[in-house]
Amino acid sequence: MLKSPDELFAAAFNEDVSDKKPFVLRHAGSSKETVHTNPTYLPDDLLLSMQPVFQIRHPVLMFPSFLRTEQKSLPNSSIRDPMFSAFLTLRPSRALFEWYANHPAALSPKVIDADDIMKDKEAVRQLCIDIDFDPDAVQYEWETRQEDDPMKAPFVSTIYSSKGIKPGLEARCLNIEAEKKKWIAEFGEQDGEIMAKYVYDAMPDYEYLLEQRVRGSK
Repeated sequence: MLKSPDELFAAAFNEDVSDKKPFVLRHAGSSKETVHTNPTYLPDDLLLSMQPVFQIRHPVLMFPSFLRTEQKSLPNSSIRDPMFSAFLTLRPSRALFEWYANHPAALSPKVIDADDIMKDKEAVRQLCIDIDFDPDAVQYEWETRQEDDPMKAPFVSTIYSSKGIKPGLEARCLNIEAEKKKWIAEFGEQDGEIMAKYVYDAMPDYEYLLEQRVRGSK
């Protein structure tokens, strides 16, 4: 979601990114030239003022979940829509992680995987320590709530209707080929095959980021 509009359109419609000056947001009232070397539309100084934390999830669950959510808010959307090629990928996340990792003025980027959030409290605790958060303030239980906005509701319905982390949603134990059969049954033959291709294509970037993740002390 931090890709510049020109790059999003280029990814969606298989076109080359323009060689013109990139689209970059500037601070309100800024008069000096904005330094921009990162792969987003934000200026370097803004990104360098932040502690980068990347939360990742295995594409085998993340990508189908994204499609289902989109179809709830936009019923006519299809995985064959060009926009999905811009979103069903982890290349932008990897590119931004590598930019942070290689920038001499950046804080060390951290990665936390969804499976570890669900099953490894020590990893969550270590992440908090690494970024100077209070690990004892982490909430594993909360009150249910209601989201009335029909566009937002599909994206938050699960967490809003729960009272804590739901067990049994780990992804690393899943087999892509076995999941593909479920996608074909759910989305149809063609769309199920397309989903599988997106997942397979994203695996090298996911596995790279997974290797960088914060681990517990065990």
